Amino acid sequence: MLEARALTFGGGPIPRHLINFQVAPGQIMVISGPSGIGKTTLLNIISGFHAPGSGALLWCGQNLLALPVWERPISFLFQSKNLFDHLSCRANLRFSFSTTGSVSTDQDRLIEDTLTDLGIAHLIDRMPPSLSGGEEQRIALARAVLKRDPVILLDEPFSALDAKNRQRALDFIKDVALRHSRAILAVSHNPLDATALAAEALDLSKTRIHS
Repeated sequence: MLEARALTFGGGPIPRHLINFQVAPGQIMVISGPSGIGKTTLLNIISGFHAPGSGALLWCGQNLLALPVWERPISFLFQSKNLFDHLSCRANLRFSFSTTGSVSTDQDRLIEDTLTDLGIAHLIDRMPPSLSGGEEQRIALARAVLKRDPVILLDEPFSALDAKNRQRALDFIKDVALRHSRAILAVSHNPLDATALAAEALDLSKTRIHS
């Protein structure tokens, strides 16, 4: 279980927050709130790119705040700059399994199956600069899932998708959480996404510390 206990952050242009939550394997939490309130900052704290003001962050009882970014059991889908432009989509996705990009036949098949689930198998040998924003977003989502980390952080994973592909991505994420027992935290500006994902909701406008 991923657990935040009295986690504080913010100051300056970002309001100060006091956060408590629990997300178990197989569960999804959607983080919402107006622009600039600190949604991405919270993901950066969980992943290790930023430090909180105080509090605890635990995974299965282990103190994550003591671990550097590369040792945390977390995959992070950023809003942008997710793919290496000089490598094909297939080559980008192979790095989910190996730092050298060397994979087994079964792993290559899993890449193909994952892209099929997202409706983008035909893009596997394309180069990222040739993709639309929505296509690149789904390739990056596939890479985050293929890494097999038990915690997945998604920063606006549906922002570039049309209605049809948005629903497909929502169904895909629900399936990943349930079938593969991942704890998923997704930032979204759409208040309906928590319902669509059968997720817990964390509204940062309700966690502000008022002085």
